[in-house]
Amino acid sequence: MKYQSIFAPGLFAGQVVVVTGGGSGIGRCTAHELAALGATVALVGRKADKLAAVE
Repeated sequence: MKYQSIFAPGLFAGQVVVVTGGGSGIGRCTAHELAALGATVALVGRKADKLAAVE
């Protein structure tokens, strides 16, 4: 089953969003969703290797 967001495409287009805890869990999922909605996402977290693994 393919994931489909409940939010309008491009909802965050042109916006910059800072996501804390972006290396794993809810923060990572939030970052992916915001990026899919057009946001430029800046990730912040404690472990650089986990942050680097997020694409």
